[in-house]
Amino acid sequence: MIPITSLLNNSSSEPQTDPVAHAEKQVEAALDNLVAMGALQMKNQMDIESLLNPAGKSHILTEASDQEIYLVVINSIVACENIEINGGDDVDEDIPIKPCPTCCDVLKAMSTINSYIDDMNNPITCKFETILNSFSWQLHLEVTKNLKETILTDFFQKS
Repeated sequence: MIPITSLLNNSSSEPQTDPVAHAEKQVEAALDNLVAMGALQMKNQMDIESLLNPAGKSHILTEASDQEIYLVVINSIVACENIEINGGDDVDEDIPIKPCPTCCDVLKAMSTINSYIDDMNNPITCKFETILNSFSWQLHLEVTKNLKETILTDFFQKS
């Protein structure tokens, strides 16, 4: 570890050294100590430059030309400007839209849940059963309100 005071400019009688060179010497000394203890083998060591900039990763930014970067930025700007016109592209059109369950499906699910909690006798299930029954009543009322009035003769054809 490098003491912070060693990085400050001292007007002491010690000769001034480069803090980076000093840190590199300390790292090399620590690595030599690890080799001496047997925790690190000499053949596995790598210099700091190759540790910070691995060979396989250093070319990633240089693969794109200035023209390609320019085109990507311009296309992104145009897409942002046209998002309202195009309606956004956050929905994948290939995936089919799952329809909402029908009123009948919801009532069947509520009936299944009610039959499951019928035998349970605790306050939470009683409250839940009350809420389900109230919701079921509301759904039935809405279905009744949406019915179309018919007359019996509407089902017979006139000849």
